[in-house]
Amino acid sequence: MAYELSQAGPDARRLAYFLAVVDAGTLTRAAEQLRIAQPSLSLAIRDLERDFGAPLFNRVGRRLVLNDTGRALVDVARQIVANLASARAAVEARTNLTTGHITIATSPSLTAEPLAMLIGDFRKQYPGVTLQVLQHDPVDIRRFVSATEADLGLLVEDFGQNSQDQLVVHRLGLHEVVAVLPPGARVPEPFGRITPSSFASWPLVATEPGTRVRQLIDDFAADGLPVRIAAEVSHRESMVPLVLSGVGATLLPWSLARLAGRLGAVVVGLDPPVLSRMILVHRSQLRQAATAFVDALLFGRSDIVIAESEQPQ
Repeated sequence: MAYELSQAGPDARRLAYFLAVVDAGTLTRAAEQLRIAQPSLSLAIRDLERDFGAPLFNRVGRRLVLNDTGRALVDVARQIVANLASARAAVEARTNLTTGHITIATSPSLTAEPLAMLIGDFRKQYPGVTLQVLQHDPVDIRRFVSATEADLGLLVEDFGQNSQDQLVVHRLGLHEVVAVLPPGARVPEPFGRITPSSFASWPLVATEPGTRVRQLIDDFAADGLPVRIAAEVSHRESMVPLVLSGVGATLLPWSLARLAGRLGAVVVGLDPPVLSRMILVHRSQLRQAATAFVDALLFGRSDIVIAESEQPQ
């Protein structure tokens, strides 16, 4: 067995030296195979035995024969060295990724934030990888990923938490829906938030049934609030111009609402807040570029990711 030790830490290096002696049978032969001086190898083995507090070999002439303690260590040491080699190969594969293509299914609001930022960060590290963003209704995103029409899906957990597919799920940060009021609207409540009853006192601009915004508005009506829909639109992009023209108020994800705020709309949170968990979903087997994107998100963006994931059963 060959032992790649150029980037190994001291503990891993000593374990690899130990296995080289086991396989070669003598210090001299192992030192030749490792291309190090025999005294250095002897010192490394003594250090390892000192760390474990017991000899690992019986000396029989020039040969080193494993004793019971050494035999107990062999399989564990081989597994550790193999795992380190696999980890190094995986990292090198990601680092050396020069080409590839990733398809991500998501909603318009999550495209604006956080996906745009994530893609920008990823492209700085892997400029040769191209990405395609497919914007779909949240209820369809998991289906697209399951059917291999997209590598990854970014959605709000409400639209998939009871799904029976076999996708891997990574839970990310929180996604807030806020109220967007016409320019000049006054918000009497403290702390810049309004209650659902205050929001429902406005004529409302709503999307068609089946969307998250419409679901929230319908929930307000089911709770007995006097909901009045002034305008119903098929596309979310039409909502902000209607609000800015004074037709009514609406609900939008924060990522889109803050853009409306820059155009003059009054943006306020609801009391209590309407929060949902964002999730990233994918199949258990991914192409190399998609795997690199998931790794970059999970291990490089602690501000977005929480330490929780689900594997398919």
